[in-house]
Amino acid sequence: MRPIDEIIVHCADTRPDWWKSKSLGQKIAEVRRWHMTPPPDGRGWSDIGYHFLIDRDGRTGTGRPLGRTGAHVIGRNEGTIGICLFGGHGAAATDRFEDHFTPEQEDALRTLIAQLRQNHAIDRVTGHNQYAAKACPGFSVPGWY
Repeated sequence: MRPIDEIIVHCADTRPDWWKSKSLGQKIAEVRRWHMTPPPDGRGWSDIGYHFLIDRDGRTGTGRPLGRTGAHVIGRNEGTIGICLFGGHGAAATDRFEDHFTPEQEDALRTLIAQLRQNHAIDRVTGHNQYAAKACPGFSVPGWY
């Protein structure tokens, strides 16, 4: 296993009702398609960039295997785990978690972070907006955590 010391939280920038009737697996497959489709329509990556994705109802699914370095923050992928929350469309970096995400997502994210901290030497939990001029994940992770 690669050394991991940080979790970086993201959002999918989707509307609250995006693909509401679809399964978590279908949603993850769609994000994977966005990431793997060659430019200009996608990113052209070898796989989905995130390691975990959390749906609006709190269900958590896996993306890229933990043993592989993610593709979620330019210059910050080594030693990190990327977790993506569905939702966050129209968010600002200064918004509150509950402005764009559900209580079920909050419970799932806190549980996942706790589990990952038990198995890895995690010493930082951050948000994408701490490393890039982006709103993602749509709240201040250090303030929330």
